[in-house]
Amino acid sequence: MKLNTLTTNSDQDFLPFALFAQGAILISFLCLSYFRQEMPSVLFYMSLGVATIVCFVVYKVFESRHLANSLLLLTLVAGFVYAILAVLDPLSLIWCLTALPILIGVCGYPGNLYLSASLFGIAALVLFQEASIDQSNTLSVSTTLQFLFMILVVTIIGFSANKFRLTYLVKIEKLSSLVIKMKTEDTLTGLKTRRYVESCLRDKFLRAEKLTNAFSVIIADIDNFRSINERYGHPAGDSVLGSVGALVKKTLDDDCVFGRWDGNTFIIIIPHSDAEATLLMAEVLREKISRLKPQTQGDTLTLSFSLGIASSAKCHDLDDLLAHAENSLYQAKNMGGNNVVMG
Repeated sequence: MKLNTLTTNSDQDFLPFALFAQGAILISFLCLSYFRQEMPSVLFYMSLGVATIVCFVVYKVFESRHLANSLLLLTLVAGFVYAILAVLDPLSLIWCLTALPILIGVCGYPGNLYLSASLFGIAALVLFQEASIDQSNTLSVSTTLQFLFMILVVTIIGFSANKFRLTYLVKIEKLSSLVIKMKTEDTLTGLKTRRYVESCLRDKFLRAEKLTNAFSVIIADIDNFRSINERYGHPAGDSVLGSVGALVKKTLDDDCVFGRWDGNTFIIIIPHSDAEATLLMAEVLREKISRLKPQTQGDTLTLSFSLGIASSAKCHDLDDLLAHAENSLYQAKNMGGNNVVMG
């Protein structure tokens, strides 16, 4: 994953910090200017502070991250340009240096690169022009060069910190995705875990009670699976489970939820309660499993599936639904396996 693909999300994550940091900085500069009796600077920082508060209100009250981000970006750019063109005192130049890292974080790559270059060009043009017009000006050529050098240093530090932050976010996102995958996906079969399926079942049963939208459940079990483990070993059994899991995913629609229920038992949630359609799906799955001929240790294995079906329309709660499906599965097993029974 490239860093620039996270630009929008990272800007939104950076926004709360940027608003807080800019607000604290502006309060500090406002107080300092007030004690120094520099009223134009007081008005300047007060205006920026009001604009920052508006950004905060847009972000917090109206919950518009994008608009708040754009307003803060516009505020900082306008403040930087105005400080260079109109205020032009040492304190305002220091504020410009504090605004640069926030601009870099808020704008995002590659826009922050173009923006930094533009602001540097404006500062260099204006300051060198001021120094050449009035040699007695406090902002001499030497001071101008020092300020521009500080802009370069702060910009480099800002870009380095922003890149480190984005790299950290990428790592956090990858770790989060891995944790979610471990919680929801069975590594052996590629199907959903029992915990995930149970959560889906609870949600569906609640919706079914409110909307009278019934659904069906299929619990399927590989017949005589223990004999495969005993004769060929657990690696062969794991390979069979993986093959069956892949076939289940390939056979069923994406609307269905399918997972590994327990050991060599699988569970399938059908998003409707049409008995004929559900029975047909179960029969198709049973036939495809019987045609699956995995190879192990030079032998060709013959597999079969026993499936039990239950509908939420006939059950008063989730436990009752699962009990009906498991009872149907036991009946299919008692009939010799390789059968489908609807409860």
